[in-house]
Amino acid sequence: MKKPLAILSMALAFAGGSAALAQVGPPPLRVKVLLGSDPHLGAAARANHDALLQSLASVGPTGGWFEFLPTGLEAAGFEYCTISAQDPRSCASSLLKQKGVAGATIIVLASGEGEHASWLCVGTGARPNNSERQIVGFDLNAAVDAASPRRRDIRAAAAGCITSAGAESGW
Repeated sequence: MKKPLAILSMALAFAGGSAALAQVGPPPLRVKVLLGSDPHLGAAARANHDALLQSLASVGPTGGWFEFLPTGLEAAGFEYCTISAQDPRSCASSLLKQKGVAGATIIVLASGEGEHASWLCVGTGARPNNSERQIVGFDLNAAVDAASPRRRDIRAAAAGCITSAGAESGW
């Protein structure tokens, strides 16, 4: 019994300890993300959109895709884009240009609740990298319900929305 224990100890030493073994995939992408929720949404729906976004962060047992960095932007202007008569994407792009934002900054425009929720992810580029992936419709309740069988797919689509907007931003 001592040999397997010695081999395991040596493997841990070579791997840099248990922290190295805990990281299974690549490190999370570092990205500036701002959530702009439709101002007409109730507090619970706004909180659920934020919970979905935070579930994609590297902290916690279900995260790992992103390390969110502050954008230095105010959400209010982008929230207006969700209800503006102007196309929401054009509205968010215009605001990004007006503020001189460059690099990997993504605006997530969240709207809807229940089974009719959606995200539009906008980067700093002139046009979408992949317009089909940068708009995601989903069931918000399933997105935040850890027991929902659809949660994994919704989170993957939300992460795809952000990474496509990041590609638009020049990653």
